[in-house]
Amino acid sequence: MTFAAHDGQHDNSCVNKWNYSIRFKQPELCGSGIQHSGYVDRHDTGDHYFFWFFESERRPLEDPTLLWLSGGPGCSSMAGALTEVGPCRLTDDGTATMKNPYTWTKEANVLFLDQPIGTGYSYGKSKVSTSESAAHHVYEFLQIFFKEFNQYANAPLYIGSESYGGHYVPALASEILKYKRRQCSNHISLRFEGMLIGNPLTNPRLQVEYYQEYGCANDTTYHPLFDAATCQMMKARFSQCRYLMDICYKYTFAPMCIPAGLHCKHTQFDPVEQIGSNPYDIRMRCNSTDLYDCYQWLNYLELWANTELVRDDLGIDPQFERFRSCNTAVEERFMLSADMLYDFSSHVAECLKEDVRVLIYAGDTDFVCNWRGIKAWTLEMDWPGKRGYNEASDEDWYSSGKLVGQLRSHGNLAFLKVYEAGHFVPFDRPDVALDYFSRWLNRLLHF
Repeated sequence: MTFAAHDGQHDNSCVNKWNYSIRFKQPELCGSGIQHSGYVDRHDTGDHYFFWFFESERRPLEDPTLLWLSGGPGCSSMAGALTEVGPCRLTDDGTATMKNPYTWTKEANVLFLDQPIGTGYSYGKSKVSTSESAAHHVYEFLQIFFKEFNQYANAPLYIGSESYGGHYVPALASEILKYKRRQCSNHISLRFEGMLIGNPLTNPRLQVEYYQEYGCANDTTYHPLFDAATCQMMKARFSQCRYLMDICYKYTFAPMCIPAGLHCKHTQFDPVEQIGSNPYDIRMRCNSTDLYDCYQWLNYLELWANTELVRDDLGIDPQFERFRSCNTAVEERFMLSADMLYDFSSHVAECLKEDVRVLIYAGDTDFVCNWRGIKAWTLEMDWPGKRGYNEASDEDWYSSGKLVGQLRSHGNLAFLKVYEAGHFVPFDRPDVALDYFSRWLNRLLHF
């Protein structure tokens, strides 16, 4: 089915014409329930965005829609669909799927999107290298999707992600709010109400300060990670890391940021690799910072996603060559643009000022995007509720009668530290993840 939006007549700054088509089918993977998978094709750019949509198990026409974007950059949202929040999960050997009893479709329609181009099943000519550019593409995708599936367009929209989603989601949220303010008559008015991001990389300049504190503190079961000599080295060499980061932020020019990335990684991050800990979950051993080496399910996901049966059922184009769980070419583009080092916390603050609800959650055994650095940027962020949030206490948080974390909240901002979980909280603690998603969605997080 092909659409062409009519020209905007009131605001020249509105996108007024898209040349695109959308095609989809109803796959049978992941069992019962209405689902759609397919592509949005951008004919002017030659791009093809893959999506997989699952209806809510409750009231799909009334329940909100959650857009899920996995991080990376360059990691497929099929990981979110098949190992975290979707209605089915890969079996341990990766040869089949099984029902996920903790699917987030119990509360919402869930839309998984592979983005930017080059990620997962999405392919085309675009070489996106910044979060802002990716956000613009996703905004247009949402316009196209909800024009076709307009029965879901009037319900609230939430955005969920993790990791590099700390860049993706705030950038997309700002894009949605920008067009909302413009009141574009030819756009679907998205009822964007909230976002939740797990272990996000949002304010790298601040978060990098907390590698030493996280690795050298002796206040939990898992610490300290590093010996005294390593901690002293990290402390002594951090001043140069901070100096280079300040230069990067002063000039916002990619070549000026690369030295900061290299030095800070070498002195503040690499020590975790040298001791053989999984940087995404310090409870585990892994002599690499490569996700594929630390999480075998990424390899299983690739094998499963490239089988002829799966490709046919999902409607994957025959000309599409090979699915990769994470595409390093996409990651490298974002790295060379220095997008990885930029601070997106101001975008989160913008959302809070616009009455958008925000849940930031963090597994406590993740080193890469550790809870200390994440909590620090939520405290530093300038927004109308800053004083109340900073003065709020950290409260024990229970799920099914068990102590599973700590919650700090004020107004529309909540920060939840989840115990015994790493970088991928819904993977490690699926029952807890469904509980906080449900309670947050229904404004019952404190109960």
